[in-house]
Amino acid sequence: MSLPPRRENPSVAPAPLSRREVLKLAGALAGASLASDGGAAGREDAKAQAAPPTGRTKRVIVAGGGIGGLSCAYELMKRGHDVTVLEAAGRTGGHVRTIRDPLADGLYVDGGAEHFTRPGYEIFWGYVKEFNLKARAYHRRENMLRVIDGKLFTEEMLADPKVLSGFGFNQREIDFLAREPWWKLPALYHAPYLDAFHDEYRPFDAGLNHLDQITLTDLLKKDGASAAAIRFIGDAHSSALHVVWHAALLKLRGVPLFPPEVFRIEGGNQTLPDTFTARLGDRIRLGCPVTGIEHGETGVRVRYREAGHEKTLEGDWLVSAMSLVKLREVPISPAWPEVRREVVQGFPYYTASRPVFQSRTRFWERDKVSPNIILNEVRLEHVWRMADEVETGRGLLVGTAQGMTSTEDALAAFRKLYPGRTEDIEQAFVIDWARDPWAMACEPVHYAPGRLARFWPKVIEPEGRIQFVGAYADNLNWGMEAATRSANRVALAIDRA
Repeated sequence: MSLPPRRENPSVAPAPLSRREVLKLAGALAGASLASDGGAAGREDAKAQAAPPTGRTKRVIVAGGGIGGLSCAYELMKRGHDVTVLEAAGRTGGHVRTIRDPLADGLYVDGGAEHFTRPGYEIFWGYVKEFNLKARAYHRRENMLRVIDGKLFTEEMLADPKVLSGFGFNQREIDFLAREPWWKLPALYHAPYLDAFHDEYRPFDAGLNHLDQITLTDLLKKDGASAAAIRFIGDAHSSALHVVWHAALLKLRGVPLFPPEVFRIEGGNQTLPDTFTARLGDRIRLGCPVTGIEHGETGVRVRYREAGHEKTLEGDWLVSAMSLVKLREVPISPAWPEVRREVVQGFPYYTASRPVFQSRTRFWERDKVSPNIILNEVRLEHVWRMADEVETGRGLLVGTAQGMTSTEDALAAFRKLYPGRTEDIEQAFVIDWARDPWAMACEPVHYAPGRLARFWPKVIEPEGRIQFVGAYADNLNWGMEAATRSANRVALAIDRA
């Protein structure tokens, strides 16, 4: 294929999904399940009716087989397009990964993406219904304990005015926390700004652009927050506009800042990408890292490595569903324009690890201590129970820690701060994403001051025949939601092009 010189803007950007469009897509996915008679043929007919092709068949290469790439490929396949997924790892799913070995008695842990919410995650819920998966209430945020300055506090204690006064909160903050949960404190200072946002994808229309030049901590100081409030909810590195926009998105969607009621898929969240993988079949090529990209006004050429051999694929479109951390390692011709290069090279992510503790018993029940604890330690930031539905006397606790945390450090942090006396952990290990060669970048973090205008909306716009999908490619950085929303947005754009 000869790639002609690239035009500056040869394609139409994928229109951001309005809330009405998101709900419509979710309804179509759920309708596909309801329309099915239960057999394979019925399911395929229902899918075709839910998303009929709108034009000629396109050849689409999807680089990355995480949940975003799989969802996009699946939507394109349903619309009759010729799709190939190149996944560098030996498995699909990316950060949606469920681990069973070496756990005993059928226990399992979600090693990456943890949960989803309702409201929110409408497209994700649509897939849960379409594929007849079972969503379970996830009790990880009930009766939470918090460690502050080495002392354990219950939710009731953190609503006590005397305790709050001891931390140094001002009277306004004390009155607020006496009637609202601890996690809601940011809302006290976000509230004056949220109603300025009307379009989820147009943060600069709110008339608050000056907030992109200061940090959240600066904003809190300006608005009279106490030193205690700044300590607990301040952020001296993030754009105040980005933080407030994030809160406004949640308000527009009816989602709490820290949703206390969350859900997971029974049997592990990886069940969803596994289902996509089964539907896509031999359209997926595993162990195939992308080694080069050429793009022009009529198509793309992608080089990749398979079993030691360099190979090439040509297509009408490339969907980049890898993290920008990995994309920045891939040679591209012609080179990215300056603005795109800045996005690819400078986009901020965090990485993390997942400590896992298997115990002989559910000792926390015997100790009458909630296992859902925010420890505020880099070695073990928080911990909670999982897989309660598995019929076993054993217990399972999972947590989050910074990347490169060792099993010994995570276990020591738990034992230092757990208040009970009968802990009987028999096995511990850490799933460390920082050591994963293909998926070390987890979700994006808030941008630094001045960066929102540089990254947004460029990060979600196509570059010629290259579209972008993933946790970073939507307006809210909640991994599985951003991935499925961006996937559906891009699939529609390519289908309509």
